[in-house]
Amino acid sequence: MLQFILAAVAAFTVVPVHGSLLDRLADGSAIVRTDAVPQTLPSSIRRYRIVPAHAATAGVQIDALLDRSTTPWILRDAVAAGPFSPGLPEPGRVIPVELGSPLPPARLVDQDGRIVELDRAFLGKTTLIAFVFSRCPDRTLCPAISGKFAYLQAHLDPARFALVEITLDPPYDSPAVLRRYGAAYAADPRIWSLLTGNGSTVQRVLDEFRISSMRVSTSNFLHDDKLFIVTSEGRIGFIADTAGWDPQAALAEARSIAGLSSNPFERFKLSLVASVVAICGGSQFAGIVLLELALFFLIVLLVAGALWWVARILWAKT
Repeated sequence: MLQFILAAVAAFTVVPVHGSLLDRLADGSAIVRTDAVPQTLPSSIRRYRIVPAHAATAGVQIDALLDRSTTPWILRDAVAAGPFSPGLPEPGRVIPVELGSPLPPARLVDQDGRIVELDRAFLGKTTLIAFVFSRCPDRTLCPAISGKFAYLQAHLDPARFALVEITLDPPYDSPAVLRRYGAAYAADPRIWSLLTGNGSTVQRVLDEFRISSMRVSTSNFLHDDKLFIVTSEGRIGFIADTAGWDPQAALAEARSIAGLSSNPFERFKLSLVASVVAICGGSQFAGIVLLELALFFLIVLLVAGALWWVARILWAKT
């Protein structure tokens, strides 16, 4: 029985791959050299069926979703595409998401190898979306974001909320890698999806969400940090342009967007930080400094006002 269940699960799982089509065969199949998929498959040359069949010709590089449930294996959703290349977002090639706009369509793959249609998979749930990568060396960025998601997971109902992290490094972050990464944070797949995909698909998603990502080494990126909260109807309800968002504040905002009771002070704090950072061009450091200066001058004004009021009372008594 267990073997039957495992076979059934395998039949509905895929692995994003990139490779080069070497030759077309008379029976419609093709010889393809695929790149290594970390913790899943080594680089290899073998015969595949390609769907759609006209997706590529010999000598062309392709992205595809590898389906290993048949013989020969199938490369589904195959498209001609070069290697994944991070960089500045190019919103001119896409329709960028804004407050109130719907989630863009994108076929991604979760940590269990299941296909996830980004614009439809989370309908009916208030969804929080962030961008990370598993090899991030800065504990204050991606690991901190995932730590906050772990906090949110413990305080949100899976029936009403979803947590989504999309990788910035699809060539390395295979479903198996993301499953191991998520396990370090006790990610529950009932509420928390870690998504990867073909490089061409992830590049388009980064453009649509206006996420810049610059490679600084073979395993590290400098990138934007944003939090998106999406309504149950699939529209962008809130954007925080910083990794410095407070999880309690994000929890309050998500509950409010879901129509539940929430802490208005926490919501105000999240909106204030997000607005100040946005004014500072997305610089979290400059935004926090400006916010602290504003609070300092506010306190000075309040103290000065209180002293003036006390002085007036004392003067009136003399």
